[in-house]
Amino acid sequence: MSPDYSGGMSSHAGAISVAFADSALGLPRGVVQITPASDAWARTFDDVRAAMAFDAPNAVVAIEHIGSTSVPGLAAKPILDIGIGVRHPIQVGDVQDEIHDWLTGLGFEFRGDANDVRPDRMYGYELQPMIRLANLHVLEYRSQEWQYYIGFRDFLRAHPSERDAYRELKLNLSIQHPDDRIAYIDGKAAFIVERRARPA
Repeated sequence: MSPDYSGGMSSHAGAISVAFADSALGLPRGVVQITPASDAWARTFDDVRAAMAFDAPNAVVAIEHIGSTSVPGLAAKPILDIGIGVRHPIQVGDVQDEIHDWLTGLGFEFRGDANDVRPDRMYGYELQPMIRLANLHVLEYRSQEWQYYIGFRDFLRAHPSERDAYRELKLNLSIQHPDDRIAYIDGKAAFIVERRARPA
């Protein structure tokens, strides 16, 4: 029998909030700040994934740690990025599905649907208003964009010199654009695009 997500908060929402409580994560929305790598990030992801996986819908194929916090030794904005790989393409404009109900039942907040610019449906997680702890990216498993997320992560994990170059780029951009998240993202784009499809 499939889990029932229609009754509000999941019984596993508490486990997720506990996992984030001592995670060394959290950044005010819109602020660009890079912090040293922390072993707590991987432990937090493992705990969060375990709580999420317990009653994940059948449509969920993978729950992956992505982004800079998933690369050991890489300084990052202290916000966990989680990739949710689902069996079928995201239906734009129709968020009232079992994936949405599952995530909101766990305490994640819907932040935006997939569109022509962004292929993933976005959710955030906060324990205090405006202090972002995690971003969730929901997209089709093994789609090109899914492969880009995983490929860039694995490339940086396998190439310490590239990881360190990315760290320096991010540090410089954070100094240049401490309150401009879009400029910070744009400044990283060329580096990411050049490497995300390379074999690890």
